[in-house]
Amino acid sequence: MEKLKKEKIKSILSQFFLKVDEAEFYFVKSLKQFSDLILVRSKKIDSKKLSEVNLLLKKELANPAIELLSWIDTVGGIIPKKNVYKIPFFSTDEIKEINPWRVCPIGEHWVRRHDRQKKHLEDVDGHCRKNKSKKDQLKGDEIDLISNHDLFKNPKLKTTPNNLGFEKVGKNGNQFDNFINGWVAYWNDVFKTDPPLHPNFVKALMATESGFDPKSIAANKNKKIGFARGLMQVTERTQRQLAGDEKELKDHLVILDDEEVWDPNKNICAGVRWLFRKREILKSQINRDPTWKEVLMGYKGKVGSKTNETKKVQKN
Repeated sequence: MEKLKKEKIKSILSQFFLKVDEAEFYFVKSLKQFSDLILVRSKKIDSKKLSEVNLLLKKELANPAIELLSWIDTVGGIIPKKNVYKIPFFSTDEIKEINPWRVCPIGEHWVRRHDRQKKHLEDVDGHCRKNKSKKDQLKGDEIDLISNHDLFKNPKLKTTPNNLGFEKVGKNGNQFDNFINGWVAYWNDVFKTDPPLHPNFVKALMATESGFDPKSIAANKNKKIGFARGLMQVTERTQRQLAGDEKELKDHLVILDDEEVWDPNKNICAGVRWLFRKREILKSQINRDPTWKEVLMGYKGKVGSKTNETKKVQKN
């Protein structure tokens, strides 16, 4: 089969299938080297999708004989296994899915700096690198890039301009609103919870956690948890869990080093991501979708608490 025709088939298949389909496509041998039959090997593809793909393949290739068949239904039956090429000509792993927020396709992350030589680090031009763990991950460089994106700067939900009384102590309670709005919009888009998280909840949480002080630090009696740092009081243990070190997260990791965790933009990104994780944990504990007020109390380790601090968060 000529190369141009192969590429056209790949293009059509890419329109219908996603990475999550975990599909491989094989040509079937014939006297002419390739027959008009293509086999798809996947447990996640139904007959309806096959019919839709076949209609487009026949139309675009102007070949009524070409047909995409299910491996499970045909190989070993109407098609002997020896007639199938051993190596797939296309796999859904090759499909580059685009996230409108990100520079890199899904399954890759942005790298601006990496170890070129053992003795020292050398800056190189930014590029995309595949995630070996197959988990989505955000690192410091890409967090900075996302925060300059139009989607980040123009979210639908925004915090209420309210200093929350911090002008009395010489602090500006509104100075981090743009970062709060942007990261709430980003993680809402990732997790698509109903109702979505409102940035006012994060602003109120930040007020009680750090008083809008990016240098805030608090010790913890439990040494495994470690110090809580920055605007969202991200603990050392939470930092490790967000990076996937303790297998806490199944996906959507946030990987920060000990210096980056103090940066307001990166700290808020990590804190809001952790808030969504706390929602998952609380949901499993109470067997229903928790309210965002309940999630905030879970973040603070005060679910069901009636302390003055709890009342302050709810009031804000």
